[in-house]
Amino acid sequence: MKFPYLTASLTCALMAAFLGVRNPAAAQTCTPLEVVAGGGDTEVTKTVTLPGLFFIDSNWDTDFAVNEPYDYYVTTITSLRGNPYDIDVFLKYPDESFDSAYSTRDISLEQNEPLTITAESRITTDPYQINVRVGGLDAEGNSYTASVSGCR
Repeated sequence: MKFPYLTASLTCALMAAFLGVRNPAAAQTCTPLEVVAGGGDTEVTKTVTLPGLFFIDSNWDTDFAVNEPYDYYVTTITSLRGNPYDIDVFLKYPDESFDSAYSTRDISLEQNEPLTITAESRITTDPYQINVRVGGLDAEGNSYTASVSGCR
C-alpha cells in the first residue's frame, strides 16, 4: 500500500528541520483558488470530451481566479480512472501574456494518485488566472479532478 501523504509530510518535516523551521506547517500557507464561473468551488471534476472543432468547444480548459499575490501556485490533478492525458498549466497575466508552467503529452496518471505541479509567477507581475488544460485525443471519456492553490 502506498502512503503519498505520509511521504509528503515526512519530506516537508525533513526540509523544515534542515532549513531550521520548527513547525513545518508554518513553512507554507496555501489558499485554494476559486474556479472562474464556478460558483465559489475550489475544485472541478470533469470527463474529457472530444477536442474542439470549428464552433464546438471542448471542456479541456479550466481557469482559477487569483485575487491576491502569492509566492507560488500548486496545481493538483487526480485521475479517477488512471488513463493518459495531455496536461498544460498556464499563468495568465493582465497584459494578455502567459507563461507555460507545465506541459506534457500522454502522461499516464495512476488512479487516485495526485499529480502535483508547482509554478512561480514572474518577479515583476502577478497572474490574474491559472489555466489548467487537461485533455488529449486518447483521454476522451477519462475523468479527473483539478484544483489550484496560491501559497506563501
